[in-house]
Amino acid sequence: MTICLHKVFRALFCALCDFEAGVIMSIYDLAKIGLGGTSIGSVLGRIPFTKALYRKFALTYRHHAGLFCGVYRSYEDAEADIIDGRATGWNNEETASIWLDNIAPMREATYPLLMWLSILLRENMTLVDYGGSIGLTYYGFKRYFTLPTAARWVVAEVDAIAAQGQKIAGEQKARVEFVTSPEAAPPADILISAGAIQYIKDAVPGLLDRFCSRPRHVLLNKVPLTSGPTFWTLQNFGSAVSPYQVYNESEFLRYFTEAGYRLRDRWDVHELDCFIPFHPDKRVPHFAGLYFEKAD
Repeated sequence: MTICLHKVFRALFCALCDFEAGVIMSIYDLAKIGLGGTSIGSVLGRIPFTKALYRKFALTYRHHAGLFCGVYRSYEDAEADIIDGRATGWNNEETASIWLDNIAPMREATYPLLMWLSILLRENMTLVDYGGSIGLTYYGFKRYFTLPTAARWVVAEVDAIAAQGQKIAGEQKARVEFVTSPEAAPPADILISAGAIQYIKDAVPGLLDRFCSRPRHVLLNKVPLTSGPTFWTLQNFGSAVSPYQVYNESEFLRYFTEAGYRLRDRWDVHELDCFIPFHPDKRVPHFAGLYFEKAD
Protein backbone atom coordinates (compact mmCIF):
# COMPACT_ATOMS: atom_id res chain seq x y z
CA MET A 1 0.00 0.00 0.00
CA THR A 2 2.83 2.40 0.90
CA ILE A 3 4.57 1.76 -2.43
CA CYS A 4 1.36 2.42 -4.35
CA LEU A 5 0.74 5.70 -2.54
CA HIS A 6 4.31 6.76 -3.22
CA LYS A 7 3.83 6.07 -6.94
CA VAL A 8 0.63 8.12 -6.92
CA PHE A 9 2.44 11.00 -5.19
CA ARG A 10 5.22 10.90 -7.77
CA ALA A 11 2.78 10.63 -10.68
CA LEU A 12 0.79 13.64 -9.51
CA PHE A 13 3.92 15.75 -9.19
CA CYS A 14 5.18 14.68 -12.61
CA ALA A 15 1.78 15.50 -14.10
CA LEU A 16 2.11 19.06 -12.81
CA CYS A 17 5.41 19.33 -14.66
CA ASP A 18 3.60 18.82 -17.97
CA PHE A 19 1.92 22.22 -17.65
CA GLU A 20 3.48 25.36 -19.09
CA ALA A 21 6.13 27.01 -16.90
CA GLY A 22 3.98 29.74 -15.36
CA VAL A 23 1.34 27.24 -14.25
CA ILE A 24 3.96 24.86 -12.89
CA MET A 25 5.43 27.52 -10.67
CA SER A 26 2.12 28.72 -9.32
CA ILE A 27 0.99 25.20 -8.43
CA TYR A 28 4.39 24.24 -7.05
CA ASP A 29 4.62 27.41 -4.95
CA LEU A 30 1.09 26.92 -3.68
CA ALA A 31 1.87 23.37 -2.58
CA LYS A 32 5.22 24.43 -1.11
CA ILE A 33 3.78 27.26 0.94
CA GLY A 34 0.69 25.27 1.92
CA LEU A 35 2.71 22.33 3.25
CA GLY A 36 5.67 24.27 4.60
CA GLY A 37 4.23 27.63 5.55
CA THR A 38 0.78 27.08 7.04
CA SER A 39 -0.93 25.00 9.71
CA ILE A 40 -2.26 22.75 6.93
CA GLY A 41 1.20 21.22 6.70
CA SER A 42 1.26 20.49 10.42
CA VAL A 43 -2.12 18.74 10.21
CA LEU A 44 -1.15 16.67 7.17
CA GLY A 45 2.09 15.69 8.88
CA ARG A 46 0.12 13.92 11.59
CA ILE A 47 -1.53 11.57 9.10
CA PRO A 48 0.14 8.12 9.26
CA PHE A 49 2.80 7.51 6.59
CA THR A 50 2.58 11.06 5.19
CA LYS A 51 6.04 12.16 6.32
CA ALA A 52 7.61 8.86 5.27
CA LEU A 53 6.04 9.10 1.82
CA TYR A 54 7.17 12.68 1.34
CA ARG A 55 10.69 11.84 2.54
CA LYS A 56 11.03 9.05 -0.02
CA PHE A 57 9.73 11.31 -2.76
CA ALA A 58 11.67 14.44 -1.82
CA LEU A 59 15.01 12.68 -1.44
CA THR A 60 14.83 10.55 -4.58
CA TYR A 61 13.12 12.81 -7.15
CA ARG A 62 15.76 14.13 -9.56
CA HIS A 63 13.83 16.52 -11.81
CA HIS A 64 12.96 19.44 -9.54
CA ALA A 65 15.85 20.98 -7.63
CA GLY A 66 15.35 22.65 -4.28
CA LEU A 67 13.08 20.26 -2.38
CA PHE A 68 13.59 20.38 1.40
CA CYS A 69 12.92 17.55 3.80
CA GLY A 70 13.10 17.11 7.57
CA VAL A 71 14.46 19.07 10.52
CA TYR A 72 17.62 17.88 12.30
CA ARG A 73 19.79 18.96 15.21
CA SER A 74 23.15 18.44 13.49
CA TYR A 75 24.93 17.93 10.18
CA GLU A 76 25.56 14.31 11.13
CA ASP A 77 21.89 13.62 11.90
CA ALA A 78 20.84 15.09 8.57
CA GLU A 79 23.51 13.24 6.61
CA ALA A 80 22.55 9.93 8.23
CA ASP A 81 18.98 10.33 6.94
CA ILE A 82 19.95 10.58 3.26
CA ILE A 83 18.49 7.65 1.34
CA ASP A 84 21.00 4.99 0.27
CA GLY A 85 22.15 5.31 -3.31
CA ARG A 86 21.90 9.10 -3.53
CA ALA A 87 25.04 11.17 -4.01
CA THR A 88 25.77 13.36 -1.00
CA GLY A 89 27.02 16.94 -1.23
CA TRP A 90 28.67 18.83 -4.06
CA ASN A 91 31.91 16.94 -4.65
CA ASN A 92 30.90 14.79 -7.61
CA GLU A 93 31.11 15.23 -11.38
CA GLU A 94 27.37 15.27 -12.08
CA THR A 95 26.81 18.03 -9.56
CA ALA A 96 29.81 20.00 -10.82
CA SER A 97 28.38 19.94 -14.34
CA ILE A 98 25.07 21.59 -13.38
CA TRP A 99 26.80 25.00 -13.31
CA LEU A 100 27.92 24.91 -16.94
CA ASP A 101 24.77 26.67 -18.17
CA ASN A 102 24.69 29.19 -15.32
CA ILE A 103 27.56 31.51 -16.24
CA ALA A 104 25.48 33.93 -18.33
CA PRO A 105 22.24 34.39 -16.32
CA MET A 106 22.34 37.03 -13.58
CA ARG A 107 20.09 36.73 -10.55
CA GLU A 108 18.62 39.81 -8.91
CA ALA A 109 20.34 39.07 -5.58
CA THR A 110 23.77 39.23 -7.22
CA TYR A 111 23.57 42.96 -7.96
CA PRO A 112 24.07 44.27 -4.38
CA LEU A 113 27.13 42.04 -4.10
CA LEU A 114 28.55 43.30 -7.40
CA MET A 115 27.88 46.89 -6.37
CA TRP A 116 29.98 46.50 -3.23
CA LEU A 117 32.74 44.67 -5.09
CA SER A 118 32.93 47.48 -7.65
CA ILE A 119 33.61 49.86 -4.75
CA LEU A 120 35.94 47.70 -2.66
CA LEU A 121 38.07 45.71 -5.12
CA ARG A 122 41.23 47.63 -6.00
CA GLU A 123 44.74 47.06 -7.37
CA ASN A 124 46.92 44.57 -5.49
CA MET A 125 43.95 43.18 -3.56
CA THR A 126 43.14 39.48 -3.22
CA LEU A 127 39.55 38.30 -3.18
CA VAL A 128 38.73 34.79 -1.95
CA ASP A 129 35.42 33.38 -3.14
CA TYR A 130 34.47 30.55 -0.75
CA GLY A 131 32.21 27.99 -2.40
CA GLY A 132 32.22 30.11 -5.54
CA SER A 133 31.33 27.24 -7.87
CA ILE A 134 33.00 27.55 -11.28
CA GLY A 135 33.47 31.27 -10.70
CA LEU A 136 29.89 32.45 -11.16
CA THR A 137 30.33 35.72 -9.25
CA TYR A 138 33.61 36.39 -11.09
CA TYR A 139 31.90 36.05 -14.48
CA GLY A 140 29.02 38.21 -13.27
CA PHE A 141 31.47 40.88 -12.11
CA LYS A 142 33.32 40.75 -15.43
CA ARG A 143 30.10 41.50 -17.34
CA TYR A 144 29.95 45.01 -15.85
CA PHE A 145 33.39 45.81 -14.44
CA THR A 146 37.07 45.29 -15.18
CA LEU A 147 39.08 43.30 -12.68
CA PRO A 148 42.00 45.52 -11.59
CA THR A 149 45.22 44.46 -13.32
CA ALA A 150 47.09 43.37 -10.20
CA ALA A 151 44.08 41.99 -8.31
CA ARG A 152 43.55 38.26 -7.72
CA TRP A 153 40.24 36.37 -7.65
CA VAL A 154 40.64 32.97 -5.99
CA VAL A 155 37.78 30.46 -5.69
CA ALA A 156 37.96 27.86 -2.90
CA GLU A 157 35.86 24.86 -3.92
CA VAL A 158 35.56 21.08 -3.64
CA ASP A 159 37.75 19.07 -6.01
CA ALA A 160 35.15 18.24 -8.68
CA ILE A 161 33.85 21.79 -9.05
CA ALA A 162 37.34 23.33 -8.90
CA ALA A 163 38.44 21.05 -11.75
CA GLN A 164 35.44 22.10 -13.82
CA GLY A 165 36.11 25.75 -13.03
CA GLN A 166 39.77 25.50 -14.03
CA LYS A 167 38.80 23.92 -17.34
CA ILE A 168 36.33 26.70 -18.15
CA ALA A 169 38.76 29.41 -17.03
CA GLY A 170 41.40 27.98 -19.35
CA GLU A 171 39.00 27.94 -22.29
CA GLN A 172 37.88 31.52 -21.64
CA LYS A 173 41.31 32.80 -20.61
CA ALA A 174 39.67 34.04 -17.42
CA ARG A 175 41.66 35.57 -14.57
CA VAL A 176 40.17 33.37 -11.87
CA GLU A 177 42.16 30.85 -9.84
CA PHE A 178 41.00 27.76 -7.95
CA VAL A 179 42.10 26.03 -4.75
CA THR A 180 40.46 23.00 -3.19
CA SER A 181 40.29 24.09 0.45
CA PRO A 182 39.98 27.37 2.36
CA GLU A 183 43.28 26.59 4.09
CA ALA A 184 45.00 26.66 0.68
CA ALA A 185 43.65 30.12 -0.15
CA PRO A 186 46.05 33.09 0.01
CA PRO A 187 45.60 35.92 2.55
CA ALA A 188 42.51 37.85 1.47
CA ASP A 189 41.52 41.49 1.57
CA ILE A 190 37.96 40.52 0.65
CA LEU A 191 36.14 37.28 1.47
CA ILE A 192 32.88 36.52 -0.30
CA SER A 193 30.55 33.55 -0.21
CA ALA A 194 27.33 33.50 -2.22
CA GLY A 195 24.93 30.74 -1.26
CA ALA A 196 27.50 28.23 -0.07
CA ILE A 197 28.04 28.38 3.68
CA GLN A 198 24.70 26.73 4.51
CA TYR A 199 26.01 23.50 2.97
CA ILE A 200 29.26 23.50 4.95
CA LYS A 201 29.66 21.78 8.29
CA ASP A 202 30.84 24.16 11.04
CA ALA A 203 30.72 27.16 8.69
CA VAL A 204 29.39 29.59 11.31
CA PRO A 205 30.79 29.75 13.88
CA GLY A 206 34.19 28.86 12.47
CA LEU A 207 34.20 30.50 9.04
CA LEU A 208 36.93 33.05 9.76
CA ASP A 209 39.22 30.45 11.33
CA ARG A 210 39.34 28.41 8.12
CA PHE A 211 41.56 30.98 6.42
CA CYS A 212 45.18 31.94 7.05
CA SER A 213 44.25 35.54 7.86
CA ARG A 214 41.14 37.58 8.57
CA PRO A 215 40.00 39.78 5.67
CA ARG A 216 38.99 43.39 6.11
CA HIS A 217 35.79 42.88 4.13
CA VAL A 218 33.35 39.93 4.33
CA LEU A 219 30.39 39.77 1.95
CA LEU A 220 27.91 36.92 2.34
CA ASN A 221 24.98 36.48 -0.01
CA LYS A 222 21.94 34.17 -0.07
CA VAL A 223 22.14 33.29 3.63
CA PRO A 224 19.09 31.59 5.24
CA LEU A 225 18.41 33.34 8.56
CA THR A 226 15.61 32.76 11.06
CA SER A 227 14.47 34.30 14.34
CA GLY A 228 14.07 30.78 15.72
CA PRO A 229 16.76 28.27 16.73
CA THR A 230 19.48 27.22 14.28
CA PHE A 231 18.67 23.89 12.62
CA TRP A 232 19.63 21.57 9.78
CA THR A 233 17.46 20.20 6.99
CA LEU A 234 18.12 18.25 3.78
CA GLN A 235 17.98 19.75 0.30
CA ASN A 236 17.62 17.70 -2.86
CA PHE A 237 19.13 19.69 -5.72
CA GLY A 238 18.58 17.01 -8.34
CA SER A 239 21.99 15.45 -8.82
CA ALA A 240 22.58 14.98 -5.08
CA VAL A 241 21.23 15.60 -1.59
CA SER A 242 23.01 17.69 1.04
CA PRO A 243 22.62 18.74 4.67
CA TYR A 244 21.57 22.39 4.74
CA GLN A 245 21.81 24.77 7.69
CA VAL A 246 19.43 27.60 8.60
CA TYR A 247 20.99 30.04 11.07
CA ASN A 248 19.53 31.94 13.98
CA GLU A 249 20.05 35.54 12.86
CA SER A 250 21.13 36.98 16.22
CA GLU A 251 23.73 34.24 16.76
CA PHE A 252 24.98 34.59 13.19
CA LEU A 253 25.50 38.35 13.47
CA ARG A 254 27.04 38.01 16.93
CA TYR A 255 29.74 35.68 15.58
CA PHE A 256 31.05 38.44 13.32
CA THR A 257 30.65 41.33 15.77
CA GLU A 258 32.53 39.37 18.44
CA ALA A 259 35.27 38.74 15.87
CA GLY A 260 35.71 42.50 15.46
CA TYR A 261 33.47 43.22 12.48
CA ARG A 262 30.61 45.66 12.07
CA LEU A 263 27.62 45.20 9.79
CA ARG A 264 27.82 47.78 6.99
CA ASP A 265 24.92 46.64 4.82
CA ARG A 266 22.10 44.11 4.65
CA TRP A 267 19.72 43.26 1.80
CA ASP A 268 16.87 40.81 1.30
CA VAL A 269 17.12 37.98 -1.22
CA HIS A 270 13.54 37.36 -2.32
CA GLU A 271 14.39 34.84 -5.03
CA LEU A 272 15.29 32.20 -2.42
CA ASP A 273 13.26 30.73 0.41
CA CYS A 274 13.05 27.63 2.56
CA PHE A 275 9.71 25.91 3.13
CA ILE A 276 9.95 22.46 4.73
CA PRO A 277 6.73 20.44 4.41
CA PHE A 278 5.06 19.70 7.76
CA HIS A 279 7.29 22.24 9.58
CA PRO A 280 5.65 25.66 9.04
CA ASP A 281 7.38 27.03 12.15
CA LYS A 282 10.72 26.64 10.32
CA ARG A 283 9.78 28.59 7.20
CA VAL A 284 12.19 31.20 5.84
CA PRO A 285 10.30 33.38 3.33
CA HIS A 286 13.44 35.07 2.01
CA PHE A 287 17.20 34.94 2.50
CA ALA A 288 19.68 37.73 3.28
CA GLY A 289 22.84 39.37 1.99
CA LEU A 290 25.33 40.88 4.44
CA TYR A 291 28.44 43.05 4.28
CA PHE A 292 30.76 43.10 7.30
CA GLU A 293 33.82 45.34 7.63
CA LYS A 294 36.58 44.77 10.14
CA ALA A 295 36.57 47.54 12.72
CA ASP A 296 39.72 49.68 12.95
